[in-house]
Amino acid sequence: MSTSKTSIANWAMLKVGEAIFTDVDTDGTATANKVNAIWDLSLEDILDNGPEKGWKFANRTFHGIDRDEIAVTALAQATSTTTTVTGTHALIAGDNVTLGTDLNLAGTYNVNSISTTISWVITAVFTTTDTGTAYWTSEEFAYRFARPTCTRVTSVKVGGVELTDWTRKGSWILTNLESTEVDMDYILAHGDVTIANFPAHFVNALRLKLAADLAYDLVQNSALGERLLLEYEEIILPRAIGMDNREIYVQEKSDSWVAAGHTRMTIE
Repeated sequence: MSTSKTSIANWAMLKVGEAIFTDVDTDGTATANKVNAIWDLSLEDILDNGPEKGWKFANRTFHGIDRDEIAVTALAQATSTTTTVTGTHALIAGDNVTLGTDLNLAGTYNVNSISTTISWVITAVFTTTDTGTAYWTSEEFAYRFARPTCTRVTSVKVGGVELTDWTRKGSWILTNLESTEVDMDYILAHGDVTIANFPAHFVNALRLKLAADLAYDLVQNSALGERLLLEYEEIILPRAIGMDNREIYVQEKSDSWVAAGHTRMTIE
């Protein structure tokens, strides 16, 4: 039988002594509603707490993410000492922003205030309107790139080489090592995974996690919930991670055993 949300939920129900479902999404009972309420949380947790680089079925790479930049379409006087910059942006008050050399007010400024999502105010004496490019920046990290919607970014690369200086802040990945374009390896968000793609070792871990998360709510047995959680954390999850890590080519350090198998011996 193919893996489905219902089959995973039914195993969890059997583990805690509850009746199974024909279809957990349409069942409509109080038990099914509890399963549906906790499903996304349990799935998100196991996606995030799996292998360091993520479960292989949920690994993806987003290629060619450009540095966050703003197309400035106009400059205008705000006050005698401030200028309004127009351009669709994701800045907040207090950010630093660099106006590119293609603008007559080229330089780095603090964002005084946000007028709208298409304009902000800096302290600079207005001269004349202009068009060009602006960039978010900061004292700690010079460049930022939009983070894909995902459970977790696991690596940031340029030309296949992993960057060693980056961090997440909000919906952005910040770095000092690349100013143009990056690739990001990431783990799919819980809403983007396909249940039919779950490998058996992941299914085994998820259904036990679900049972542990639901044990108290369904049967008011905290001891059962603690025992299931311990089994999940100490036995099933580590075993699943180990199984997942096996699905990769490993270079043998020595091929002497191959050579030995090809050796012909003459017996006199």
